[in-house]
Parts: sequence; C-alpha cells; structure tokens
Amino acid sequence: MAYPGIFMSDDTTIFRALMRTRDNGGMICMHAENGSVIDVLIQKAIAEGKTAPEWHALTRPMTAEAEATHRAIALAEMAGVPIYFVHLSAGDAMEEVRAARTRGLPVFSETCPQYLYLSEDDYRRPGFEGAKFVMSPPLRPMGNSERLWNGLVRNDLQVVSTDHCSFCMKAGTNQPGKELGKKDFSKIPNGAPGVEYRMLLLWDAVQKGKITENRFVEITSLNPAKLFGLHPRKGHLNPGADADIVIIDPNKPFTFSSKNHHSAADYNPYEGVTVKGSIRDVFSRGEAMVRDGKWEGKTSHGKFLKRTPRVLA
Repeated sequence: MAYPGIFMSDDTTIFRALMRTRDNGGMICMHAENGSVIDVLIQKAIAEGKTAPEWHALTRPMTAEAEATHRAIALAEMAGVPIYFVHLSAGDAMEEVRAARTRGLPVFSETCPQYLYLSEDDYRRPGFEGAKFVMSPPLRPMGNSERLWNGLVRNDLQVVSTDHCSFCMKAGTNQPGKELGKKDFSKIPNGAPGVEYRMLLLWDAVQKGKITENRFVEITSLNPAKLFGLHPRKGHLNPGADADIVIIDPNKPFTFSSKNHHSAADYNPYEGVTVKGSIRDVFSRGEAMVRDGKWEGKTSHGKFLKRTPRVLA
C-alpha cells in the first residue's frame, strides 16, 4: 500500500492476494500507508523547498496510515482472511484495528519501540541528526505513544516487534548512507537499527509500571509464536518447548550506545538512554548464545521450522 513505483500494489492485486491467502490458510502482513497521497505530499513539499528530515513525517500524516488500515481491513473482511498490520505507528490506525476486533474480525497488529519511546520532535534535532530517525511509518507527535501503550494494555495491539532496518549515516562499502538525503529528505534511506534494543526497552516499561511481567512475555514471545505458527514449540517454557531463554538482571542498569551495540550501524537511536535491567544470558534451544553479556553464539545454529496455522484469536 506504500512506496509507489517500488513495492506498492493496487487494491485489485491486494484483494487477489488476500483471497489466495485465504485459500491457502494463511495470514497477510500489511504495511498500511496511503502511498498515493503520500507521494503527492512529498512532491509538493520538495517543490516548495521543504527538504529537511522533519518533512518525512509531515508528508506521511497519521490519517494516511489510518485510511490505509481501514481499507485493508475492509478488503480482508470481504476476502474472509486474517490480516496482521506490521509496525503500526499511529493511534488513529490502532483505533481502526480496535474497531475491527470489537466486531470479531481476525485483525492483529504490532507496534515497535521507536513509536513508544521516540517522537516526531526527534526529526528536528540540530543539523542532519534527524535523518537517524527516518523510517516508515514515521515517528508521530508527542502524546501518540501513550495511546499505543494503552493499546498494548487493552490488547488492541498484540505484539511489539522492531522493524529493524539498519542503515549508517555515512555510506558503507555495500550500502548507501542516510547522507544521501542531505538535500532532499525523500532520498534518505528509510529504516533504523532496533532488534538489539527491544527487550530491555520493554523490560524498563515493566519496571515503570506501564505493562505487567506477564504482558511483557505475551507481546515479545507468546503472541508472535501463536500468530505465526510456532506455538507450542516457541513462545513459552512449558515441557517439550524449545529452551529459548533470555535472562535479565533486573537491577543492573544499561546505557544504550553505538559503542556497545553489536550492529554495524554507526549510530544508536537511543544513544545515552539508561534503562533499569541488563541482558545477562541468552539461550537458543538450550545452547548459550550470550553469557554474562558477551556473545558466544556461532554460525550454522539456525534450523528450519515448519509452521502451522495461527492459534491466537
């Protein structure tokens, strides 16, 4: 529904894909933004000389996300198929999901830590610093994050993922840098690092009383496993399940920095933010990947898992 001329599909193509997915017993994952409207707004902004990073957000309004979410739900309802919205950022879009679920439709959604912890104000950082936060959908205005937190508590949102899509500020050997868009925000590569920060940011939310410990487990582990056909092997620690375990030291503080993350990205969106809790150990199928905060994993550990239909309503 987004990125005209690159990935965007029209409603005919989307509806056919939804029907085929229904016939195969699957579930569509949807990036919901009205790409046609956004494209017009981008062209208008550039023509008016509005080229700074903040215009990435201002040309991708919450209404464009909410409209696309509403339309995708309607198409999925007509096709008779479940739908899952990836990286939902706008409270208005979440209300569309909530309304559909209230009607009993199999509609699900995730949000991401950046939409819970950062805001549109970050695009206005001095110089070109705002480019670090250019992603789609964009960060939203202050106050929007509280709507998403409430949605997580009410189960309007079922998962917190990351939409990890890492770029450097400066171009690398095999990848463009965000500096491509210094004179034109629309040329800034969309995406930011995130996969390494999710668990501690959400654990900090537990410490601050925003979510419970049980909800932390649901939105990070149990619900994704149920939605994407990996339960009961994944998502919990019952007998017979894989021993995928993260051990957190709840009292040891951790400060996010590009100097201590394992990503090749040359910046950290949460640079200097300190949370209460540190990752101590990580086990995958019982095998240590991290011990005392240090990586011990090895290549070739991955294993193909055949998935089954979702078991989350």
